[in-house]
Amino acid sequence: MKNYFYLILSLLLTSCTVGPDYHAPSNQLPSHYSLTKNNVSSPKENREAHFWYSCTNDPILIDLIERALHGNNLDIQKSLANLRQSRAELSIAKADFFPQLDAAGKISRDRLSANSEFLSFIPPGTIPLSYTDYTFGLDASWEVDLFGHTRRSVEASRALFESNLENQRNVAIAVAAEVASVYTQYRVYQQQIIITKRTIGSYAKTAKLVRLQMKAGSATGVDLDRTESELLSAKASLPPLQAESKAALASLAVLVGEMPETLFNQLNSIAPIPVAHSKIIHVGLPSDLLLRRPDIRIAERNLASATANIGVAVANQFPRFQLAGDLGFDTVKPGSYFHNASTYWSIGPHVSIPIFEGGRLRNAVKAQEAVRDAALATYKQSVLQALADVESSLIRYDRERSKKQQLRAAYKKLDASLRLIKLQYQSGQSSLLDVLDAERQRNTLQNQYAQSEGQVMLNLISLYKALGGDWMS
Repeated sequence: MKNYFYLILSLLLTSCTVGPDYHAPSNQLPSHYSLTKNNVSSPKENREAHFWYSCTNDPILIDLIERALHGNNLDIQKSLANLRQSRAELSIAKADFFPQLDAAGKISRDRLSANSEFLSFIPPGTIPLSYTDYTFGLDASWEVDLFGHTRRSVEASRALFESNLENQRNVAIAVAAEVASVYTQYRVYQQQIIITKRTIGSYAKTAKLVRLQMKAGSATGVDLDRTESELLSAKASLPPLQAESKAALASLAVLVGEMPETLFNQLNSIAPIPVAHSKIIHVGLPSDLLLRRPDIRIAERNLASATANIGVAVANQFPRFQLAGDLGFDTVKPGSYFHNASTYWSIGPHVSIPIFEGGRLRNAVKAQEAVRDAALATYKQSVLQALADVESSLIRYDRERSKKQQLRAAYKKLDASLRLIKLQYQSGQSSLLDVLDAERQRNTLQNQYAQSEGQVMLNLISLYKALGGDWMS
């Protein structure tokens, strides 16, 4: 036994971990974004819902996001299940560090062949050919992780667990952003429906006025046809908006994890389009994306796991050592089950050495190296994509805000002009064509402003996703 102890001790002292050690890849990132010259690093925020409290005071939107993030959304439920699975698989990998102990027992009725090679030369009747065998034993084994096979396996499993942890956060960010986007689109449709109904009412009043003027002889049938044509066109644009509004509510119900009827009753009342009321203080540095973007963290952890799996493949080329033993009782006499004569045991080191595998083990290393190279390319692509996402989201958000301001100024001027043209038309100084043209332009601007107001919020949501979650102070 002492010899075995010293053998195992010497193996542990001389053990090593084969395969490449992982080092996070270096990145050459710009010092700032194109629209933000003097930003400073921003800390990583773990509360995804905090952004929405800082961004908007819409209590309905905040409530919907909270309901989705706290377990109702099925994508979040799936990500949590995947996280639990990877945690369990990490524990499974760690179990290889410890000795394995199994118990087995059986009671069997056996019969020997009298013509077998063992009994053919023994006279018949010398020993019984039929008997009942009672067996119980313990089998124990422990692998000495001499070349790091188990350590690399645990390293790979831990990296995958951390990747799933980041994926859970990535799903939470995506779900919150999608809820906010669909809710914003729903409110835009709702405002467009209001504008369209107001337009229909305006054209109906104009048509009524034209009919009165026709009776007085100051308008013609052509004027009435033009007015009624605009009225019918406005009415035709209403059903598609109503359909899109219902579809948005149905999509929102899926995201929140509730039946559509529940949201129909809750969101049927009129509410404004969500508007960001907080100014952007800073968006951080490009280097912050390496820590803030879950998809980058996922790609980095997958790269770490792929690197560790190379070590597992390399370790498979080396000998594997085990200390194994078994202890138990075996008898055909029930009354002597626990007698010393019924005891059996064995203990000793086992070694398995791969000698010829037809290139299987060598090519397994090459395959894992290719997986590592692909993971590295994915990581680099994730970093580049993250930078592109932030730059494009910043530009779109900035440009849409300017567009919204210009549309608002244009609408105010056109609305004042329309009131004047209507007065002139009633006094005979303007034609009906002038009135209809001004009304059409005003209605178009109203719709464009509502769309732009919603697009500003949608672009802010895209910026939220591009920066990896909560980034406002």
